[in-house]
Amino acid sequence: MRTETSTERTQAGFTLVEVVVAMAILGLVAATSLGGLLNSMTETRRGYDRAQAAAWVQSELDFLRVQGYGIAATVTPRRIPDPTDPANDPTTGYLPDYGGLQEPRIPAGFFQAEVEVTEVPGLPLKRLAVRLYRTPSSPPYTILVTYVARFNYP
Repeated sequence: MRTETSTERTQAGFTLVEVVVAMAILGLVAATSLGGLLNSMTETRRGYDRAQAAAWVQSELDFLRVQGYGIAATVTPRRIPDPTDPANDPTTGYLPDYGGLQEPRIPAGFFQAEVEVTEVPGLPLKRLAVRLYRTPSSPPYTILVTYVARFNYP
């Protein structure tokens, strides 16, 4: 009868330690990869929001220019309802119709906007400040300020 010694054994598989180490390495690589993917998706969404906000603010200023600058000294903030909510009236949130041209709608995901018109002391200029908010209590998400000349009040 022959007995096996430790030098005569052959390996037929993986040891438990090897499996645990391999799974730990695989988990670390997966967590890093998924974290990077999640970060990329978050940054893409932020970039999209910034682009939407900047485009809306610029179109709002262009809308005001087309109107011949005939707006009140201060336009009060207004809430644009969510168009996906069937309880909201889709016609609310617009200024009066000016020759078929309607005011641009606030982008989805934003709560309200403010347009402020102030006189520049000592100069024939007006200061237009447009602020866009995400929530009622949040600071402005984006602010665009420009100066215009020959700004006529009604």
